[in-house]
Amino acid sequence: MSARYYPFLRGKQFDLLALKELSLNGLLSPSVIPVIEPAKSSKTLFQTVALMEKQGQPFYLIDNPRAGDFLTETGLEELGRLAKGHRSHILNEPLSLESPTTALSSEPPVLWIADSAAPLKESDPESIRQSCFLAAPEFRILRLLKHSQKVVVSQDPFTRLPRNSYYREAADELFYGDLCEQNDWEISDFLMDSRIYYEQSYPDRDLCLHLSYQEEKNQLRVRHFVSPQDPEAAVRSQKEKFLLLMTEVQEFFSQRPATAGLQLLFNAHTEGRFPGMGVLRKAAVMHHLQTMSRIVEDNQ
Repeated sequence: MSARYYPFLRGKQFDLLALKELSLNGLLSPSVIPVIEPAKSSKTLFQTVALMEKQGQPFYLIDNPRAGDFLTETGLEELGRLAKGHRSHILNEPLSLESPTTALSSEPPVLWIADSAAPLKESDPESIRQSCFLAAPEFRILRLLKHSQKVVVSQDPFTRLPRNSYYREAADELFYGDLCEQNDWEISDFLMDSRIYYEQSYPDRDLCLHLSYQEEKNQLRVRHFVSPQDPEAAVRSQKEKFLLLMTEVQEFFSQRPATAGLQLLFNAHTEGRFPGMGVLRKAAVMHHLQTMSRIVEDNQ
């Protein structure tokens, strides 16, 4: 049995910091293969890519992102150099045997991103057969890719609600219900995000942490921890809300495997401080990726 997980990250600062810290400490399985769509030309991006290369951590870097700092001629050239050996490319024109590469490099992409059926309809069938794809879960796309070398379906299991308070009505949800039921599996998703891209979230008076956990052997679930609702909630500081929320988190995970992401949160709670929204995001991503690392390692 073998398993691989392809988490799709939009290259946000604290997501990259999560990848960087896990890679640095050897906590990311080689069967967890991040697919990064870079939005910002930041020092963190270049440092994270360099570190993963040094550590031998597999990853893909999309060389034609849909938004962000790299959408200039020089930006795309820089990104093409950075992605060398790890190139992924969003398919927006037909594939052919005569031109299997992109305008950014003489090196063909290792992984194509297929989120539209239109370019696939005009593609050369042999080019499709020789290529690997990360594909949206649409019937038209998957039908056109049925003879390709490999297809990993990009799923969107996380429920994103407009306000954190709404998660009180649905505090726990199924993320994957059929893990480990097949001899070999490859999955992809957007972690604690959705397929819809957003640059930043809006302020919310309630704090919320989305933390994944394994239920039995074949289930992955997400617990939504929301700061308590009471008459004093409107006047509580972020620090007070965080400390109250973390009491519930610690109780829930007391009998479950520890992760480096959880430890970041527990340390802040012990020290009586609010670490900031970015660190909450970083901790949640670290926790999820380490949880998935353990799952895929258990299925090798």
